[in-house]
Amino acid sequence: MVYSLLTILEKHNKNYQSFSEELIFKFSLVLLVLDGSTGWGLDIFMRITCALMLAFSHYSNNKILWLIISLLLLFFNSLQFYILDNHKILFVYWVLLITSYLWTDKDLKYLRSNAKILIGLVMFFAVFQKIINGFGSPGFLHGRFLFDSRFMLVTHFIIDTPYEVLANNRNSISILNLLPINNSFVKLSSTTFMGYILYSFQLFGLVFEGLVASLFLFSKNNSIAKDIALLIFCIGTYFIFPVIGFSSILLILGIAQSSIKMRKFYIITFVIIQFIKVPWQEIIFYFQNSL
Repeated sequence: MVYSLLTILEKHNKNYQSFSEELIFKFSLVLLVLDGSTGWGLDIFMRITCALMLAFSHYSNNKILWLIISLLLLFFNSLQFYILDNHKILFVYWVLLITSYLWTDKDLKYLRSNAKILIGLVMFFAVFQKIINGFGSPGFLHGRFLFDSRFMLVTHFIIDTPYEVLANNRNSISILNLLPINNSFVKLSSTTFMGYILYSFQLFGLVFEGLVASLFLFSKNNSIAKDIALLIFCIGTYFIFPVIGFSSILLILGIAQSSIKMRKFYIITFVIIQFIKVPWQEIIFYFQNSL
């Protein structure tokens, strides 16, 4: 039985056309191993299957295995669509593109052009969603930086608010969410200077994200400008907003669509971006207060 299954799989292995193609497939499998699915059942299957595909590399572009992976991701993630992280929805699209590429025997240009369009559309709809939800209005980020544990130390460094005050803000908001009382409120401490800084950052981020979307949707495939813009966006954004899943899939898409000249910069950035898991704010805070 096992021998028969292996024989069927062997018939559907595909030789890599180039090192670029191998790189795309293996980086995609790495992300599937680390963060490709939601739910313990599918997660275990993905980790085992994709790890084995990486270990036995002649299966890493097997048409049947990629079809199974894409169908399972599509089915199980669709059951949790409304609570699913955005980057996992994006990764489903990417896995479906890879599967389509394998089963239709497309040229590598198919993956490159679709990865470029996918980045452009994701960035465009991110900007659109922010605009219709009032991201361009003052104060959108202000409150978040006063009580969100991910940003409180940044706030502490900018306006020199005692950390204990910010911790109290966080605790008060948590209590308010758990025990809502009519007409109750929490007073958060801030400064006008803090408001100006965050609003400037807000607008700059929105414009820059729109620039990245425009470059990927309308520039030529070999344009270096779009790659530089995306690399700056990933480093500048995700070291402040530490979302490792979304930054990783964006960089894998960047690797897929980039030229050989720019690919190494995406790989270097992919490595660097993993360091957003380091609690930099806490480390700086510790050294600052230990002197």
